[in-house]
Amino acid sequence: MRTFFAIAISTFIPVHAFAGDMRPMSIDDMKAAIIGNSMSGETETGDGYTEHYTPDGHIVGLSKAAGKYEGTWSFRQDGLMCFRYGDGVFDGGCVRLSRDGDRIGLTRVDGSVEPTATLIEGMAPQLK
Repeated sequence: MRTFFAIAISTFIPVHAFAGDMRPMSIDDMKAAIIGNSMSGETETGDGYTEHYTPDGHIVGLSKAAGKYEGTWSFRQDGLMCFRYGDGVFDGGCVRLSRDGDRIGLTRVDGSVEPTATLIEGMAPQLK
């Protein structure tokens, strides 16, 4: 269903390269910034998305291409944030997050950087 986004993050693992002035986020940083808030951005294919991360580990999302969707998120002990959007092998993955203000960087296993997302406080208006 939302394989466009899932494929975009399916190969994320920890690396030490970050985009521009982005500062790597610790698990505590991620918990404080992400839980209960939203992010919006575009996939590498240009599809716009907005996601909200509930405290109970659920994702409520909206994509221009696919409409409304749901998923789950979690943090790994090695400092990664993981996303799951279905049961298929390419329906999720983990990323290392970095931050500069309200800009959130997502870095993949191969060191490549996904398009930057924007952090939105609380539930994004388009998801209400």
